[in-house]
Amino acid sequence: MNKLYRALAVLLAVLTLLGAWLLYKGDFWTLRTEEQKVNAIVSYASSDPEDPSPHRAVLHPVLQFDETFQNSRILVFTDRDIPGLLGFVRFRRGVLGGWQPLSAFYKATPVMIQSTTIPDQDLRVVYGVDCPENIASYKVQANLNNDATLMAEGAINTPTFFHVHETDRDYFPDIHLYDADGSELDSWDYLASDDSIPSPGIGSAEINLVYVFCALLLGIGWLIVKYFWDAGAPPKSKPYEAWR
Repeated sequence: MNKLYRALAVLLAVLTLLGAWLLYKGDFWTLRTEEQKVNAIVSYASSDPEDPSPHRAVLHPVLQFDETFQNSRILVFTDRDIPGLLGFVRFRRGVLGGWQPLSAFYKATPVMIQSTTIPDQDLRVVYGVDCPENIASYKVQANLNNDATLMAEGAINTPTFFHVHETDRDYFPDIHLYDADGSELDSWDYLASDDSIPSPGIGSAEINLVYVFCALLLGIGWLIVKYFWDAGAPPKSKPYEAWR
């Protein structure tokens, strides 16, 4: 019977560790292959093709950029079936590896250029895909009459690009495009959203709750394992029995 209790304790310990690991991996995904990255975008940001939502598009992502900044990561994607759609999903690294999705955004515009921040690192990224040749540069600035609201500016030398800017300014990401002469291009012609395509802002709530659940599972598991392990301990010999 003692061996049975000890064996049961070992089995419960393995099941507890496995359960905690599966719970953790449910929130922190593996993003090694292109297929895993595309599946992560669909799982987090797409509407269900079987039950479409008016607030999200049914996505068929084409990965454009995969960039990592210390413990932050961003996947930028277009869509195989929706012209002009450009978006991102942002992740953070877990303490045991893997990547937890934090936020996502996408929309369809005549020209695919967007900007977002990498929180806690004072970074702003600007990225574009298949930009027309007449777009020579950009500014990310909340108010063109106030230089203090400038967050990023750069030249567009290639149709597809990903630029990283260091800045501690974080205002509404208003993008201004310019031609080679420095004249501003009409944002309505280039950056107006297609209202027929959803443009959701998606965010994760209670992102640290998975750590709490894992700790609770491990704590309860440890108590149960300890109970069965102690129950399987061999009986202690009485002093007089040992003397005899």
